[in-house]
Amino acid sequence: MVDTQEAKRIQETNHERQALCSSQGWGFAPDAPELLERWPLKPFTEIGDKRMAFGVVSGAVGGVPFTAFDYHRRPKVTHWQSRGRTRMSIDTILIDTVWVLTLPSTLPKFQIFDYAEPNFDRDGAVPPHTADAKLNRSYLLVDTDQAVATQMLTPSVTGIMKQYKLHNWATWGDQLLCVKHPIFGRVKPEELSAKVGELGQLIGALPPHLWGTGNVAAQPAAPQQPYPPQPAQQPAAQQPYPQQPYAPQPYPVQPHPAQPQYQQPYPPQNYPPPQPYPPQPQPQYGYPPQPYYPPQPYPPQPYYPQPGYPQQPYGYPGHR
Repeated sequence: MVDTQEAKRIQETNHERQALCSSQGWGFAPDAPELLERWPLKPFTEIGDKRMAFGVVSGAVGGVPFTAFDYHRRPKVTHWQSRGRTRMSIDTILIDTVWVLTLPSTLPKFQIFDYAEPNFDRDGAVPPHTADAKLNRSYLLVDTDQAVATQMLTPSVTGIMKQYKLHNWATWGDQLLCVKHPIFGRVKPEELSAKVGELGQLIGALPPHLWGTGNVAAQPAAPQQPYPPQPAQQPAAQQPYPQQPYAPQPYPVQPHPAQPQYQQPYPPQNYPPPQPYPPQPQPQYGYPPQPYYPPQPYPPQPYYPQPGYPQQPYGYPGHR
């Protein structure tokens, strides 16, 4: 049983994906319990109950068949008591979106996931041993041969992983699986089909010499492939293309006008001699110049004593 919020999310996801399948001509199923035990890979090997596969979409993008669905599980239940009597519990629900693409041929078993993935158990997982030290610190391998991982994780493959954030993916026989845990909300229909194109680029970057080396004897029967396996392409067998002659020109090539042998000399021109410019009056700024008059000395003025005071001769007593 699922609670009301989980049931609403499942219903909305099924409604969106059914509309997508109707517009694209793809197959749709509201649930598919047979998908829960098909792959011995994460997240299907993680502990938990209430496991469901819902919102199943089956189609093809760019000629690549795929199946996408949501994987529902409850990894743990937390119990506690309130006021010493009432026992309460809360469920931890995880929903991962899984893409399964059909490969043109088999590949060795390989699974890698992000070291920071909180929903995967790390027991038994080991880091890869590649020449990229940052890659070795960022990812973990699950039941994967180190030699296979070194050949699989080429710079082109890891570049596509970083570009499209394909951090959790695996190969199982003739199938490639990719897992994404949507932190907020759920995977929308447009992202569901866009991820198939991104995974198609990842398939195209896988090393050609690994195709056809996987063992599918112990695996469940895979659906029939809509296209036959393609042989591995060897770069050394490529032949250079013969050089093709250029098509005849519809008109003769005209010489560039900048070439000196095709320039026509200009006839000499009789230009009149330059005429001197007449002197131009300079503009006057401010006030016009004034004549200069030297200062005139003042004439000596007679001294007139103040009335009421007798005139004393110079040097009188008390004079300072």
